[in-house]
Amino acid sequence: CAVCLGRHLHCTIDCPATQTWDKQHETFAERIRKALWTKSGKQICTAWQREEGCTTPRHDALHICSGCGATHHGAQQCPRAQK
Repeated sequence: CAVCLGRHLHCTIDCPATQTWDKQHETFAERIRKALWTKSGKQICTAWQREEGCTTPRHDALHICSGCGATHHGAQQCPRAQK
């Protein structure tokens, strides 16, 4: 899940979590109308969160991790994600 970083069965497109799956961190992102947003109101690229990353060179959504805000990986590669 790009919000809670958990791999447990739940509706990831509408994840309401306020903490990561292990309750160690506050969530960095939230889902608003199925899109990913930072808590400060900036849209995050959903494709960037996948293992293969985003192949769209230009768009307005940020290429940052929805789990921690890092720019060098997405949620699937985040050290905070459930393994």
